[in-house]
Amino acid sequence: MGSAIAHGIMKADILDTSLIVADPNLNKLEQFSKTNTIATNDNSVAVRKADIVFLVVKPHDVQTALNECTEQLDGKLIISVAAGVPLDRLEKWLPPNAPVVRCMPNTPSVIGAGVAGIFANAYVVAEQKELVTKIMQSFGKVVWLSSEDQLHAVTALSGSGPAYFFYIMEAMIQAGCNLALDRATAEQLVVETAYGAANMVRETKQAPQTLKEQAETPGGTTIAAMNSLDNENVQASIATAIEKACARSVKITEEF
Repeated sequence: MGSAIAHGIMKADILDTSLIVADPNLNKLEQFSKTNTIATNDNSVAVRKADIVFLVVKPHDVQTALNECTEQLDGKLIISVAAGVPLDRLEKWLPPNAPVVRCMPNTPSVIGAGVAGIFANAYVVAEQKELVTKIMQSFGKVVWLSSEDQLHAVTALSGSGPAYFFYIMEAMIQAGCNLALDRATAEQLVVETAYGAANMVRETKQAPQTLKEQAETPGGTTIAAMNSLDNENVQASIATAIEKACARSVKITEEF
């Protein structure tokens, strides 16, 4: 995700200042060797020169990473992509009155097609919010939230969401193979159908339920499939899965 953010910012060219990337893994830094990006394996060096700091580390490594450069973080805008680490903990580990934004992007950000839920603490001013929006839009869509607790739902719905679609797509591809299609053909049909369906919702601005009903001809193939899915309570199963993901997000937060 850190690489996706860095490449999104470089591609959009939205900042007048340089981009600094820090990672202890020198191999990961190699991808920036032919760019104008400054690369270092020392967090404190990167933070010292930065005005905006993206915190993109594993949740349980956050405190250690911040402790390495606490003094250098004073006066910086912090954007945390560390899942489950609440603002009150981040504020405890940062200098007083630090402006902090928590965001939950998802994996399609890697190709510039992500979506992120964002929430800021009370020290983030309007100008900084506008800047955060501009940065995050360089690799996807942005949704500002009205409460920090909503990040749990965002994590369950869109943060983990791409995996749900991959799961369904794989089931459809396998079904195509079972019906005597070769895998390449089945995969192409499913991928293009998924892409088309998502774009149809976006372009027509009609609810998925409405579009589904429009495709259901009485006695036809689509309604036969929909009746089977309803009989298997697939919608309820999906809702339960998302609720479990949300509950896990809450549990992770409680560990801090």
